[in-house]
Amino acid sequence: MNTFIKKCRKEAGLTQEKLAEKMNVSVVAVQNWEKGKTGISIEKYRDLAAVFNVPVDVLIKEMLIEADKMRTDNWPEFLFDENTNEIVNTLHLNLAQQDLFGLLYIYGSEYLEKEMIDYDTFDEDLRRVPYGFIDKVGSIQFMNQAERLHEVVRYVKTGFLMKVLKQNPEVEFNVRKLPKPLICEFIDEGYKPVDDINYGDENFEDCAWLNFRVNIKKAKIILPILEKLGPVHMADGRTPHPVRSDIPEELLTAALSLWRFHKNLFDEGYYKQPSDYSAYKYMDGLESLTDFKNTAEKGQVGCWMWSINDKGRELLRWLKE
Repeated sequence: MNTFIKKCRKEAGLTQEKLAEKMNVSVVAVQNWEKGKTGISIEKYRDLAAVFNVPVDVLIKEMLIEADKMRTDNWPEFLFDENTNEIVNTLHLNLAQQDLFGLLYIYGSEYLEKEMIDYDTFDEDLRRVPYGFIDKVGSIQFMNQAERLHEVVRYVKTGFLMKVLKQNPEVEFNVRKLPKPLICEFIDEGYKPVDDINYGDENFEDCAWLNFRVNIKKAKIILPILEKLGPVHMADGRTPHPVRSDIPEELLTAALSLWRFHKNLFDEGYYKQPSDYSAYKYMDGLESLTDFKNTAEKGQVGCWMWSINDKGRELLRWLKE
């Protein structure tokens, strides 16, 4: 924004002193604007637009661009592979695309109601958009906005996107720059899984989709315990071997609460079918953040130890920062 102000001032043939006079501010204020030391109050934007003879929305756009540059990139890139991070890099919208999303939502877009990802176009739903909106932005620009919006909403659940936009309607949506609590929510439940019906599509293998395979909610509870306890003897063999009855009480209580198991029923023998009681039940969503290794000598009974790994420790640091 500071560079833009300086550029406009020079194009208008104004000195800093003259601009300060027209804006009814001190010369130091103008100097600080151009150095980027201070921002311009929103009530001054209309006056500044009049002095420079540019639309107010142009100034606001520049302000938003500058504000977006200042937002912290919070995305935990270390958790995921390159292809996943490349998809996440595309999950951002500008204000015009967000307006289009809002219109589709208001007019009952069937496409936006889908909870699973698909690769169909949403041309039929675009016909619900009032002509006045299209006429205002121009047909070609409208199609560009629609195409970009499609690239985002096919990965981001409508409810999550609407929640974020309602919280900050004047801020451009960008998954990488969301606050960490919202990033955690997106990873756990804010993105769209792949619809099973697409597995038969001949082009399915060429399609990209998200599958984080990480449960942040569970990680917040289990990883600090594993970090404190060190390696835990969880089972005497791989699945379907059950979890040992002597694992630390703190870990057992936390795991049971995550699965909404009642401790007294667990002690009485419930939930002990292989699918419920297997050590892998406890590790679901934590596979990449923990290690599960057999430390027994050859020929001895299995001794499968569960521990936090380096990626898990890095996630804990990210959560604390």
